[in-house]
Amino acid sequence: LFIEVYKILDSTELIFTPRASWRDFDNSRSNSTESDSNSLAVYDDSKANRVVQKNGWVEDYRKSKVLSSRRNNVRRHPLTMVNVITDSNDTRNHLNDRLKLHQDSIAKMSYSIVHICFEMLNATEQLIFTHTWGYKDKYGKWQGVVDYLMKKEGDLGTLTIFTQERMQVVDYIAMVGSTAVRFVFREPPLAYLANIFALPFTGMVWLAIFICVLGCALFLYITSKWEASMSMHPLQLDGSWADVLILIIGAVLQQGCTLEPRYAAGRVVMLILFIAMTILYAAYSANIVVLLRAPSSSVRSLPDLLNSPLKLGASDFEYNRYFFKKLNEPVRKAIYDKKIAPKGKKPNFYSMEEGVEKIRQGLFAFHMELNPGYRLIQETYQEHEKCDLVEIDYINEINPWVPGQKRAANKELYRINFIKIRETGVQSCMHRRLHVPRPRCSGAVSTFSSVGVADMYPAMLATLYGFLLSPAVLVLEILYHRLIVARANRAKTIQPFPEDSSLRSYYE
Repeated sequence: LFIEVYKILDSTELIFTPRASWRDFDNSRSNSTESDSNSLAVYDDSKANRVVQKNGWVEDYRKSKVLSSRRNNVRRHPLTMVNVITDSNDTRNHLNDRLKLHQDSIAKMSYSIVHICFEMLNATEQLIFTHTWGYKDKYGKWQGVVDYLMKKEGDLGTLTIFTQERMQVVDYIAMVGSTAVRFVFREPPLAYLANIFALPFTGMVWLAIFICVLGCALFLYITSKWEASMSMHPLQLDGSWADVLILIIGAVLQQGCTLEPRYAAGRVVMLILFIAMTILYAAYSANIVVLLRAPSSSVRSLPDLLNSPLKLGASDFEYNRYFFKKLNEPVRKAIYDKKIAPKGKKPNFYSMEEGVEKIRQGLFAFHMELNPGYRLIQETYQEHEKCDLVEIDYINEINPWVPGQKRAANKELYRINFIKIRETGVQSCMHRRLHVPRPRCSGAVSTFSSVGVADMYPAMLATLYGFLLSPAVLVLEILYHRLIVARANRAKTIQPFPEDSSLRSYYE
């Protein structure tokens, strides 16, 4: 008789299970068997659990040859799960009842799947609660989930992100849920990132407008010269470039001019110029109205986020503080040093409610866990405020896995049962019940949005430059006028000698 001996846990008693038995052939059976072929083993089709060999047969008592299915019953022995609670101690009372889902979503997702695994193993569930997943303190000692697993006080833990240090002291068993930690922000208006007054036309259109205006100015100059040679009028162009320039500026700015051509040739040119400028002005104004509220799609990567006018913050959790300090890639380090925790200022770590509210106000990117953050957004945002949400991955992590003891005896049992839970669709069902997808707006909501100072900044800046330039132009005009008057006075005082000889002798 062959006996299979094993233990469920290191501290439990031995379990003896009959595996198989050996039987010799009787004389008649042995004579017929000796006449068979010289093969070492022949399987008897009439009885699947009997293996016929040369000198006898083996009766196999195993119900399955798969070891994990035979040892899938741990006979109510206790198995311990270490749960991470960060939001509220009240989570201990709501791990599996779908209440207060915005609190400790990772812990609830992990527990719901591990609880099913423990039931499949016929185990007695025990729970331990801690406040952290597991990081080394300043003395090099592990804390939280990793510490319990290393001390063998826990068998499985809450979903944990992969790190090289953790992989050396614990084993990752399976992925039982998905979560993500990313920067989330509302797309800033285009006016905050670009000069919208230069965007309505492409470069080729601007060039075409310049050539059109230059051509009209040239023809106006030619016609005004010709008109000045024919006759003059107080409101007529005098044939100088200064008058032509004033007329062109008035046409471009839709203002008009007191001086104008008097003959048909010049008026045709002026009419063509004003019609072209009116059409362009209408198209330009329509584009400006659209661009004033258009969202910008220029912030899509970490360098864009670093160079954007957006303010940055992060949820006040230990994993955020750990990864922001741990990642030393230049762009990520610059984001933390310049926008998250600038020197001499308080680091921008906020609660989930504060961060989500700052996202709603705009021009703020918040690094948070997506599931509770999106749940809060669904509950507090208006419909049109959900339409322009953008995500940017900072940590660039893969989905977290359930950690277990290093080289644990039951590791394969856990892994196989987790695979069964996933293949049967139970894990997907639990994920849909507990997780919130990215909010979607209806797309049919139209709201009034006022234009602020930031939207009109380039226009106001141009106006300010005009205010500052106008006194300088006035001073130049005064100086030019005085120069002209001085020249005229000088010309009057210097008179030539008369041609009459008598007067010339008098002066002499």
